[in-house]
Amino acid sequence: MNDFPPADAAPHAAPTPARLPIAFTAFHDLHAQRYTDYAFAHLGEAGMVRDLVDDVFVALADHWDRVLAQPRPAAYAWALLRRVVEAECARREEHLALIEEAAFAYALIERAKRLLALVDGSTVDDLGVGISVARAIQKLPGRQHDVVVLRFLAGYPPTHIAEVMGIEEATVRSLISQARTRLQTRLAPRRTLTSGRPHDEE
Repeated sequence: MNDFPPADAAPHAAPTPARLPIAFTAFHDLHAQRYTDYAFAHLGEAGMVRDLVDDVFVALADHWDRVLAQPRPAAYAWALLRRVVEAECARREEHLALIEEAAFAYALIERAKRLLALVDGSTVDDLGVGISVARAIQKLPGRQHDVVVLRFLAGYPPTHIAEVMGIEEATVRSLISQARTRLQTRLAPRRTLTSGRPHDEE
């Protein structure tokens, strides 16, 4: 997470704590960095991300009673963040894609090494592979996509992912397992293309 912007770096951050319920302030303090990291993984622009996350927390503050009335407030808030990030990606014609420009793919090389090691035992060692990994992650469905971004790109442990998404830790681990299976399928041709040998050849 070292290259992700700090959530408190914004010149105007979420509403003034003195005017907000203690529960909201605690919620903000717990999740602001996680929201920032998730949004940054998709948008890659620190200033835009800080403004976007601020807007999400302002909306949550304005309807805090409604948030607390939900069976899973964290899941309700996460769904709002995800919709806002999705809308911004769609506005930029990226449709929830991780940024595929060369600069992002190059940065992804370091962050994706552990993920690829878990998926097929190989490593990321060139820009083209970085782009292929970004595209494979992009195509993961909903919550599988989210847990992969939070776990392998932002570096959060399953317990923190469960907190921020408002789901059970066992669900997080199951989603990671499902995502790995999908990625294995999507990335199988990559080894043939980059190494000149079949995927199952050792």
